[in-house]
Amino acid sequence: MHLRLLLINLVFLWSTLTAAYAKTVVETLTSDDRFREFVRQLKRTDLLQDLGHYDTATVFAPTNEAFNLAIQGMTRAELLYHILPQSVYTSEWHGGELLDTCYTQDGRVQKIKMTKNGKHWSPAVNVDIIDADVKADNGVVQVVNGLLTPPKDLGLTLAEHEELHPFSDLAKKADIETELKRANGYTIFATQDVLDGLTDAEKAYLNHSGAKDDLGQVLHHQISDKILYFGEFPTGKTQLETLQGEKLELVLDKNNEATVNGAKIVQSDILASNGVIHLLEKSILPNNRDFLKLNVRKALIGLNATKFVTLLEDNGLKGYLDTKDPYTLVAPPNEELDERNIPRSEIQSWLKYHIIDKKYELDNFTDGDLLKTESGDHLGGDKQRLRVHSVDQDQMPVNAKKKSVQFDRANLIGNPVTVDNSIIYPVSRSLELPRDPLSQLPLNLDLSTFVASLYASGAAGEIKSAEGITVFAPTNKAFARLGILTKHLLQPSSQDKLASVIKFHAVKHGIYYFNETKQGEYRVPTLSGPEINLNKTHDGHLYVRGVGAGDGSDRSVIAKVVQPDMLVSNGVIHKIDRVEIPATLKVSNCDLLLAENTNSFVNLISKTDLANQILDSPDQPYTVLAPSDRAFARLNVSDLLNHPDQLLRIAKLHVLPVALPKMTLQPGQSGERLGKQKDMYDDDDDDDCRNTHSDINGDGVEFSPLLEDEKIIITQVDAGYTIQVKGDTTHSADVVQIGRASNAGGVVEIDRVLLPRDQLGDGGGGLAWWAVLLIVIGVLLGAALLAAVAYYGWRWWKQRREGYISLDRDN
Repeated sequence: MHLRLLLINLVFLWSTLTAAYAKTVVETLTSDDRFREFVRQLKRTDLLQDLGHYDTATVFAPTNEAFNLAIQGMTRAELLYHILPQSVYTSEWHGGELLDTCYTQDGRVQKIKMTKNGKHWSPAVNVDIIDADVKADNGVVQVVNGLLTPPKDLGLTLAEHEELHPFSDLAKKADIETELKRANGYTIFATQDVLDGLTDAEKAYLNHSGAKDDLGQVLHHQISDKILYFGEFPTGKTQLETLQGEKLELVLDKNNEATVNGAKIVQSDILASNGVIHLLEKSILPNNRDFLKLNVRKALIGLNATKFVTLLEDNGLKGYLDTKDPYTLVAPPNEELDERNIPRSEIQSWLKYHIIDKKYELDNFTDGDLLKTESGDHLGGDKQRLRVHSVDQDQMPVNAKKKSVQFDRANLIGNPVTVDNSIIYPVSRSLELPRDPLSQLPLNLDLSTFVASLYASGAAGEIKSAEGITVFAPTNKAFARLGILTKHLLQPSSQDKLASVIKFHAVKHGIYYFNETKQGEYRVPTLSGPEINLNKTHDGHLYVRGVGAGDGSDRSVIAKVVQPDMLVSNGVIHKIDRVEIPATLKVSNCDLLLAENTNSFVNLISKTDLANQILDSPDQPYTVLAPSDRAFARLNVSDLLNHPDQLLRIAKLHVLPVALPKMTLQPGQSGERLGKQKDMYDDDDDDDCRNTHSDINGDGVEFSPLLEDEKIIITQVDAGYTIQVKGDTTHSADVVQIGRASNAGGVVEIDRVLLPRDQLGDGGGGLAWWAVLLIVIGVLLGAALLAAVAYYGWRWWKQRREGYISLDRDN
């Protein structure tokens, strides 16, 4: 009886226990109020009924609180991702284990990766199992505090993981993002520095949109076209095919550590809907990188100079992009390259101006170098030059580059890139072709007289159109040194003469750059016809000589290049400090006298029989000392005209039958004494040359005029020169201006009329010193007598006023 009762109780207890555990997964979910929202989502998508037909299942069931964070309802796919088609307990898991879910996409089963987060297991980031292993008769429920999201495609997965952003960014640049989205099962071995191990130039190239094909090959080297999860790695070494073609060596050692081409996998199994990603500790570049080998084209692309590349290609110059010849390219970035202001006819020349025909390393540059470019229009077969400015490091701030280089006005903005036999310098702006001479010359204010002479002579067009010329442009001070001759040349009637002088300064069919001109003397033809002499001295100076020099170093007329190498479109311009005169130029004393303020002297001398002899003599040189019109205003000219003999003597006194003495007047103001002011371009040796080759000195030099019984003395003083008749220590004339005639004679303008000694008392010539002394003594005696008379007269008047009367003794 007791035994039977015991059996009945045992059966009841078993039934009770069986009833307590006889719940399916569905019943477990529906009976627990924590899953109310999850059950509602399952019912909405008809999954609750389907789940009841599962023989076994594991459900990751989110609590109601997890849904409070959800903005929209869950899709059937998202719900399926919470269900595993088998019963799995936490005790059976290991870190990093992948579990198959009931969700498939494009035939691929989507997985969940289990990780241990402290005491909790996590099926996703920020989602933990908070109540593990809730058993049911056909499975198990794992209670989680968040919703699980199915993996996204490879492209989106790369973008969502911060550690994969570098690879993702490059995938976008390589335009393979769509390929990764649509891939039918890829394994990606990603790195945070995909391009590590490449040069800066190669990195710059691959980061540019123009390099997407080559960048795609680099990335494809890290992608296999089949899915290989970490747990599927075979032990030992395995060769894995890549999309790029080269094989990767996959090694799994006995410690379950894996490397790919020697790079350790630091994070495995980053899941995507269409593949898996493994993160490596370092880059795995292709061994064969011939496809990546930089040429000029690729290097320019890397320097963001794709517009420069396109312009070269579109204008028939793509040979410079693929050549193996040595060149130096000056490459402006896209945003600084503007060809709109370049005439279509000059676009090729402009582009070639950015290409130098040799390879110049940074240390090869010297400040002021003129580099020969590939541009050669209007230069008669020569090549246009590009000026380079270079500053060494010891002249620059601390931590600056080794050397700062500037190409014309374009600054270096990055390290040069060497490719094959060429080198590329990235610069801040595009270069400008040198202007034509008529545009460039006016920018130099100290050449304004030369510019005016160009147009006045009619030679401007010929200078501009000539190809391959060297122009020696005299400065304003150089023209001022010609004195009266400049005034004559600038007269409208002297246009042809002025043209011959201007064109005499233009060497045709030959460009003489300063540093490229070899030492020695050269006779070179000019646009005017006659040759001009160039002399590059041993000390590096360049001199220019026409005619009129006393010897080969007469700096009174020999010009020196004081500012070289002004680049122009058809050659080069050098500034010089003297105007050179061609032998064909014919200038008489009469021409000079008529150009200056000496009309009175011309009229006076025309009254004598000397006019033909001294004014227009083509052979015999005469130096005419010509008083200015103002000087004649102080002389009684009418009286002279009435005395022809005196007139002739005065005229002869002003004529020296010699070549114009070597007198150098520095530029100054007209009518003032002209001193030896230092020219702004003169070197110290200029004064030495001037003194050595000057006939006139401070002691005075004596000359015999046509008036045989007189002598003329010319003396150099600090303020210029003075001229006086020998024996007349009272009167002297200052030299105002000088002009050289083509027969070696010339005109010296003076501010006073010279008089023979026997006429010094006439015609306003002045009194002798003793006569002046007698007059002064007479004036003083007369003044004393007047003072005595006035004194005694005052005393007499005073006595009369006070009542004093003189008494006569006789009265």
